[in-house]
Amino acid sequence: MTRIHNYVMGLMSKEDMYAMEREALEDPFLQDAIDGYRLQNGVDAQQLSLLQQRLARKLETKAADKHKRYFSWQRLTIGMAAAVLFLVACSLVFFKYLNQQKTVRTTEVILMEQDMRVQMETLAKADAEPTSGWGAFVETLNSEIRDVSTAGDVQVTFDVVDGRAKNISVLKTSDQELATRISSFIQQQVEWKGKQGGLSIHIQ
Repeated sequence: MTRIHNYVMGLMSKEDMYAMEREALEDPFLQDAIDGYRLQNGVDAQQLSLLQQRLARKLETKAADKHKRYFSWQRLTIGMAAAVLFLVACSLVFFKYLNQQKTVRTTEVILMEQDMRVQMETLAKADAEPTSGWGAFVETLNSEIRDVSTAGDVQVTFDVVDGRAKNISVLKTSDQELATRISSFIQQQVEWKGKQGGLSIHIQ
């Protein structure tokens, strides 16, 4: 309040008065205090003390608000940075998992290709084919004879009755056990469409 008194009474230097006016532009409460002091042409000691207390409380409140806003923004910035780091870490883990899965699937395909022992052709005039397709037929037959160490050739013909192979006839075989396993597979495990079947199967 002494500064306000000196400002109103013209007791300040030009530099101090200019600084006081800039503060008043930024602080409406200070401007109100200056205007009130001018209107009353000075205040007594008790009024001066009350104004000083009010001004001090106002300045303390402003400082506390500024401090609070600063730390609020600081906490928000830290939280956002932590969230970004968390998302980056999750992305790295996810892409690592995808690469591992891709490697596993590639390995499985390579192993399947290496273990594939069955090669097959249909005989002339045969129109029968598996309802699941030839690809599934070859893969399933390959699994069926996986424990058979014998290699060889088998030719069979059969009729299709109600979706099942009937009247199976082995035209040619280099191994009777292999022919028996293949005939049983064709009859019991495969559903067919068409009328007449004829297959030439080579086991590596």
